[in-house]
Amino acid sequence: MTKDNQTEERIALALSGGGVRAAVFHLGVLRFLAEQGQLENVAEISTVSGGSLIIGAIFSHAGLVWPSSAQFLNETYPTLRAKLTSTDLFSLAALGWKGIIKENFRIFFRRAKILPTLLSSQWGIYGSLKDLPDKPEWHINATCYETGKNWRFSKKMMGDWRFGRHFNPDVPIANAIAASAAVPYVIGALKFNLPEHGWWKTDPATKKPLEKIVPPLRTLRLWDGGAYENMGLEAIYKPKRGLLACDFLICSDASAPLCMPKSFSILGTLQGKLNSPRLFDISSDQIRALRSRMLMGSIERQEVTGVLVRMGTSMRQFGEDLKILRECLTDEQGEIALNYPTNLTRMSEKNFDLIARHGHEICQTTINSYGKVHF
Repeated sequence: MTKDNQTEERIALALSGGGVRAAVFHLGVLRFLAEQGQLENVAEISTVSGGSLIIGAIFSHAGLVWPSSAQFLNETYPTLRAKLTSTDLFSLAALGWKGIIKENFRIFFRRAKILPTLLSSQWGIYGSLKDLPDKPEWHINATCYETGKNWRFSKKMMGDWRFGRHFNPDVPIANAIAASAAVPYVIGALKFNLPEHGWWKTDPATKKPLEKIVPPLRTLRLWDGGAYENMGLEAIYKPKRGLLACDFLICSDASAPLCMPKSFSILGTLQGKLNSPRLFDISSDQIRALRSRMLMGSIERQEVTGVLVRMGTSMRQFGEDLKILRECLTDEQGEIALNYPTNLTRMSEKNFDLIARHGHEICQTTINSYGKVHF
C-alpha cells in the first residue's frame, strides 16, 4: 500500500463461505496479496464457513501466528495445497471405520459435533481463541438459532448484541470454526455449552460492556454464518458508518450461484456434499445480493475504500485487451471454478490450481482496476 506520512494502511479481509471451493479461491486471493508483500498489513479478518476453515488452517500451520508474505508463499501455501488435495475434511472416508464405530448415531443425528474432531485430525486445527495473536483480529461468524443474530467469536469476545457478550473466551478454535460451517440440516446446528459467568450486556454500536448479566440459557445452537450473511462483512463494515478499525477492505466472495434445486440425501452428506435446503439457498442468495449492492454503493459514494473480489467474474468485464485476455483463464474456466460443488472433500490438483488461479487473477485485476492507488 502507498504510504501516507510513513504509515501503512490497514487491510481488512472479508472471506465468504462456500466449502472447499471458497477456501481455495481465498488462498488464491491471499497468494496475490503475499506477492505484493501485503499480508503484513492485514489488521482485520472476518470469515464465514469456508473462509473460516482456511484461515483456521493458515493459523494452525503457522504456529498460531499470522504468516509473513514470504512464509505464506514458501511454506503455508504449498502445505495447504498438499493438504486440500489429499485429505477429506468431512466424509465417511475422513472418519474411517474406527471413527464410524466410535461416532455411531452421531453420524446421522449430531454431525456438527463430529466436525471439530475432524478439523483437528484431518486439517491440523488446534489451539484456543485466547492463543490467537492480537493482530490481525479474526472474527469467526456463526448464526445463533435462538436470537437469529450474527454470533461472533474472536480472541477478545464472543456472543451477539441481543444475547450478550463474553470477553476473552477460552473456546477451541475448531469449535468456533465448526459453528461457522454448520450448514443447516446438512451438518446441523452445533450445540454450544456456555460458561456460567462473565457475561455482559454491551452497547450495540461500540460493544463496550454496560452491565453484568446472567445468560438466559446455558446451551445455544449455532448455525453456519451464511444463514445470517455469507460475505462476512458485518464485523468490519457498517453502511453509512464505513469501515471499522481498517482503511482498505478486500471482500472475497466465493459464494455459489443459485442453481436448480438438488435433492438432499444423508448419503450425499456422508460423502462430503453440502446440498443445503432450498429455502436456505434462496434467502442466502437474496441477502448476498443486498449486501453486495450496499457495499458497492458505499464504495461508489466513497464512504469506504475497498474492492469486491467476486468469483465467476469474467476478465472481459474489466476491459482488458486481447493480449492480456489470452494469458488469463477463459470465461469457460471461470464458470467451471464458480460451479465447483460446495463440499468438504479433497480436491484434485487440477481443480485446486484452477480455482486458486481464478482467485489470484480476479483479485489482481480488480485491485489494478479499482484499488491500484492503494497498492
